[in-house]
Amino acid sequence: MNQPKIALQVLFYKEPLEEVDELMSSLEKTNYPRDSWQIFILKSFSAESKIAEHLKNKWLSRAGQTLPKITLLAGPNAGFAGGHVKLFEVDKNWQPDFLYLLNGDAKADPNFLVEALKIAMLNPKAALVQSVVMLEDGEQINSVGNAMHFLGFGFTRGHQQRLNELKNNLPMFYPSGAGLLVRVSILAKIGGLFDPLYFLYHEDLDLGWRSRLAGYDILLAPDSKIFHHYEFSKSISKFYFMERNRHLTNLVNYKWLTLFLMLPAFLVMEAGTLFFSFKSGWWPEKLKSYAYFFRPATWQWLIRRHAMVNKFRTKTDREMLNYMTGKIVNQEVDNPIMNKIVNPVTSFYFRVLKFVVRW
Repeated sequence: MNQPKIALQVLFYKEPLEEVDELMSSLEKTNYPRDSWQIFILKSFSAESKIAEHLKNKWLSRAGQTLPKITLLAGPNAGFAGGHVKLFEVDKNWQPDFLYLLNGDAKADPNFLVEALKIAMLNPKAALVQSVVMLEDGEQINSVGNAMHFLGFGFTRGHQQRLNELKNNLPMFYPSGAGLLVRVSILAKIGGLFDPLYFLYHEDLDLGWRSRLAGYDILLAPDSKIFHHYEFSKSISKFYFMERNRHLTNLVNYKWLTLFLMLPAFLVMEAGTLFFSFKSGWWPEKLKSYAYFFRPATWQWLIRRHAMVNKFRTKTDREMLNYMTGKIVNQEVDNPIMNKIVNPVTSFYFRVLKFVVRW
């Protein structure tokens, strides 16, 4: 019996060669027939990086032996979204049944593909199946799926907790793109994998949102594990993409009337994030994210994308709100202001919103 074909996609940029070797070495141990999966790698240009040369010298010669076939591409940095779209444009010619998106700074358990595929095959309505993403130490969780605050803030579930002590009562709204199995057959029905415009941040949230709107499920594979060299980016530029893409995603996937009802909460939260941006020094990026919405091309894109989503939408905003939350619970933003002021206020507003929205 032929196994489903899986195209494993990896993006490399400036990862240390030791991490590259850890990833490739872990893939050598993968328990899946070598003729049923292939590895597609995109190395983005970086003058100081020797990754492409290192892969050619050490790993490409093992393709077809300890590793399946490997396709290595190189090109300008198109971010997480654009990079994976470029890889999919190449590997779809092989006609895979599934994609598996694996972070370049991760390594995989030998059974990660088998266990993720098992969940997908048992659940034909599952468009996306996420592996359990552990931190590098293998003891603490990085993500067991991601939650979404109704104002568009995405955050990991279970971060820095242990699996046997996991305390989580938040719904899984979308998966982490760090270790994700994607059913290829659904992509044409939901507008594709990612839009390259996202570059990075929120592209996996948008993918999950579109999948749910189209009536598909998003599941966690509890026995499929990857290990992530996770470090929250210290680059100021991340705030521009996080804020810009949060607003883009909300405007595309919510109905206009829902957005109107959210406006008071949105304005209050924006005042808070703007104040925090000045206090923390990333206010130029915050203001830059606002400026993006003064471009006519931005609204042309938003209107087109919103119309596209409405064509395949099968779920109402009322149904979608059941997958969201009114509070942000994450170790990296845990503070008294969040816990005692922001979360109680937005949770109350969220309850009211869920009561009012009937469409």
